Amino acid sequence: MRRIVTFLTLFLCLAVVSNAQDVVRPSVSVVGEADMTISPDQVSFTFEIVTADRDLSKAKQQNDTAAAKTIATARSFNISPDDIQTQRLTITPKYTGDKDPRGSRVLIGYEVTKRVDITLTDLTKIDTFLSRVIDAGVNRIVDVSIENSDYQKYQEQTRAAAVANARDRASAYAKQLGQSIGKAYVIREEDADNPANFGGVGNGWGNGNGTGAGDEGEPSLKVPTAYRSEISFALGKITVSEKIFVTFELLR
Repeated sequence: MRRIVTFLTLFLCLAVVSNAQDVVRPSVSVVGEADMTISPDQVSFTFEIVTADRDLSKAKQQNDTAAAKTIATARSFNISPDDIQTQRLTITPKYTGDKDPRGSRVLIGYEVTKRVDITLTDLTKIDTFLSRVIDAGVNRIVDVSIENSDYQKYQEQTRAAAVANARDRASAYAKQLGQSIGKAYVIREEDADNPANFGGVGNGWGNGNGTGAGDEGEPSLKVPTAYRSEISFALGKITVSEKIFVTFELLR
């Protein structure tokens, strides 16, 4: 009997403690926001050099020659070797005939594609740079990203401003109630519950998807053509924005 009483007493004590922990803590939750406008200081390009030939070795040789010329052209603009990177090489056989894999298909040649990332820091030479690399062999511009090399530094400054904004807002709300705020016990970024890849935003141009299909839908060995006419860029400004959710203890 004593054991049963002791067990019930312990159970009741644990229940009281559990209920005490479940009591809602007086708090104030706010959203802190801040943004900063900065100027870009570099542009990152993703280029593709596409060649095609019935003979794979010739298609590869043509691609290597055009890629080497493109890299040499980039270096003539005083671009550091660290800012030039060959991202990937793909070799795609091209067939003609029925699209049904069970039908007859005839190999008509090979398409070789080399993708290169190049970052240009002299923004006064963007148009000249693009014209020169296109002449060298680039025939597809996959992506253009207008960036600031110190973006992370400005992001940290903006984040600090967003936290300060959250504290100011919480203090103002508490003051209206004749109260004050204590320590923060919840801090959450805007995308903390929905993580996603962050990417810069830029504008680019090119000829299209480069599937190699002819006007009648039949595959061909025609490579994409890049156009030099009227290349122009408006760099504008880069906006760094931060939003943070903070919950502060509300003191009476």
